Amino acid sequence: MTDHTPAAPYRQPTFHPIPSFYGKSLPAVRLEADLYDCEIEGVVPPELNGTLYRLGGDMLYPTIGDADNIINGDGLMMKFRIEDGHVDFRSRYVRTQRYLTQRAARRRLYNEYRNPYTDEPDAPEIPDRDNTANTFAMWFDDRLFALREDSHPHEIDPETLETLEVFDFGGKLRSSALSAHTKVDPVTGEWWAFGLFAQRRFEGEVALIVADAHGELIREELFEAPYPGLMHDFAVTREHVIFDIQPLTVDLERAKAGGDFYAYDPELPSMWGIMPRSGTVADIRWFRAPDVVVGHIMNAYTEGTRVIVDAPVSPGNAFPFFTDVHGQPTDVDESFARITRLTFDLAGEHDEHDEPTVAPVPGAVGEMPRIDDRFAMEKYRYGFFKSAEGISRIDWETGELSTFPMLPPSLAHEPVFVPRSDDAPEGDGFIVTVVNHYHTNRGELLILDAQDLAAGPVARAKIPFAPHFTFHGSFARNV
Repeated sequence: MTDHTPAAPYRQPTFHPIPSFYGKSLPAVRLEADLYDCEIEGVVPPELNGTLYRLGGDMLYPTIGDADNIINGDGLMMKFRIEDGHVDFRSRYVRTQRYLTQRAARRRLYNEYRNPYTDEPDAPEIPDRDNTANTFAMWFDDRLFALREDSHPHEIDPETLETLEVFDFGGKLRSSALSAHTKVDPVTGEWWAFGLFAQRRFEGEVALIVADAHGELIREELFEAPYPGLMHDFAVTREHVIFDIQPLTVDLERAKAGGDFYAYDPELPSMWGIMPRSGTVADIRWFRAPDVVVGHIMNAYTEGTRVIVDAPVSPGNAFPFFTDVHGQPTDVDESFARITRLTFDLAGEHDEHDEPTVAPVPGAVGEMPRIDDRFAMEKYRYGFFKSAEGISRIDWETGELSTFPMLPPSLAHEPVFVPRSDDAPEGDGFIVTVVNHYHTNRGELLILDAQDLAAGPVARAKIPFAPHFTFHGSFARNV
């Protein structure tokens, strides 16, 4: 006898706002869109021909409430193509193995950030469960990559944003990870990176990774960090490489019990390892920096025996959606960072208690730092960042801060500097940044004169919705 009882109707779980930085929660957007000829307010500078690529995390399927966070989102890339005063917009998800598996199932299968012990019982095992390809849209050697720090990059078609293939230097990369933040040497063209937990032992193993200007792997060395902590960014100068291990530690037993992959340990200092660029990882000298927690680096350079690193520094947990090692939430106020100069003196005998000098810039509260990339790895003058007031610039020569103010609920993404021309003086060019206006549910590409932020926008290219929040991106000139 045939059973004609109808199947129970499918009820999709609720989409919760996504816990993000500074105690904010952001909506999932879940939109792949094309917009030909954005509405323009003002005049787009004729020197600004090219494409801004941006990448962030957005949830294809419902979040898991407070246990989720913005860095666990599916990679969603956007582009603003600028040509002769016109701007076109496109956004596409990165078709990772994880994305495709969940899309086929039409539901969430892989749950908490980097914790497979929390997945749905019927979630298929996939080789790269954590690769959401959601952090940095990197333009390198006329190729576009979607980077995520615990995995290998995905190559992306720069015109269509179609996902191509996972990139591992033609099978030569031994590390299971390649950092979301990489450094491209403006002199040699080399691609410098690292692989945190390169063997997935989660005991502090790190790989130094270097490719030449055409993406051929030329160097890979493994070392052990002082403890298994977070390293989201690092620094390279003309003479040195700087690794920064932060006091958000990994404990697999905690993860197996359903806890966070990372947890903040206030008893640990951040640890900073410095090696000669011409040396090996065996030459790393470690410094300790109590009450210094860093997610991103603005720039670094070497002066004689001193290594100078400029970065937003938080006094406590810079990733407040992770608990502390006791499972307790941390104070959101301690996540707010101030632009700070760290100076490491390499003169004299090494001491395990060596510390840098720490000099915060008064009033420079903010994150997402960028520079004129033509001056990376050397002494420079200007830095740009997303400040508490809006989009700001610091003049390291005079100490002056200048700002284009922006008030909530508008939210600016990372500011990216584009030089006016290839041979323009440092800092002569434009800041391009994406802005969400949540009170009107609209978004825009904001274009500012980098030398006169306070004058306000040179132009705005508007889109008729507030896009997903993006972390990091690149501008490709004449692309």
